[in-house]
Amino acid sequence: MKRTENESSPLDEQPQREIDFYVINADFGCGEFKSPRNTGTLIDLDGAVMGMLTQIPLQPGNIVELDHDGTSKLGIVMWSVESSNNFRVQVRFV
Repeated sequence: MKRTENESSPLDEQPQREIDFYVINADFGCGEFKSPRNTGTLIDLDGAVMGMLTQIPLQPGNIVELDHDGTSKLGIVMWSVESSNNFRVQVRFV
């Protein structure tokens, strides 16, 4: 369904904000290791999933720790789409 100029989408109502995240690499014998801090732009957020843009090539199945507004959450990358200068990813909270 196509939007008209006067209609808004949920993305229009949510301001884009920067978010910090770490990629978690779990080695089942030795514990967990975090990547250096990365940043992305939060573009969509609800109780179970979030969308963000990032320069980091995340892959489906990657585990990430997100730090936003003083809270930390774990999530799993559900999908990632590469564009010309960034990646759009969807993360489901676990």
